[in-house]
Amino acid sequence: MVTSETRLDFAAASRLKWPDRQAGVIEMIKQLIGLSALVFAASTALPAAAVPLEGGLTATQVARVLQDKGYKAVIGVDDTGDPKVTSAAEGVNFTIFFYGCNHGPRCTSLTFQAGFHIDGGLTAEKINGWNRDKRWLKGWLDNTNDPFCDMDIDAEHGFSSELLDSYIDTWAEMLPAFKSYIGYD
Repeated sequence: MVTSETRLDFAAASRLKWPDRQAGVIEMIKQLIGLSALVFAASTALPAAAVPLEGGLTATQVARVLQDKGYKAVIGVDDTGDPKVTSAAEGVNFTIFFYGCNHGPRCTSLTFQAGFHIDGGLTAEKINGWNRDKRWLKGWLDNTNDPFCDMDIDAEHGFSSELLDSYIDTWAEMLPAFKSYIGYD
């Protein structure tokens, strides 16, 4: 065991006879291997709050994370039979649509989506300005030029509740910026 009292005294080590010197070197190697294993284990461990969500997400898992963060979450079904979760943040109702479900509860990707009615709509130039200058939320216009924003998430090859929590935070942080940009009051 290495303590604050342990010192590497190379002069003393060189005065040792071979069997003693060999034992000292072997002990140092064991300590280095043990320390390396400890550093590796600490660097690869999942944080305590992270719950692995393998092979995609279910509406129940998404609703639970939303509710744990204090948001409402209502599970429903979209027009194609896939799950959806409706919620609200920053005074805006939004829907989380699920894709890649293959008629099962676990889906490989999601889209957070919110739509806004603006009298007269927006121009393509205006919404393209958002997409050019901002990340995370993609803006687009429907057939009446009302603005929508989306945020896509790929969960097919591994995900965690902690990562979903982070995406929800990003969504909630970006919504006020989008609302301000489009002039929605």
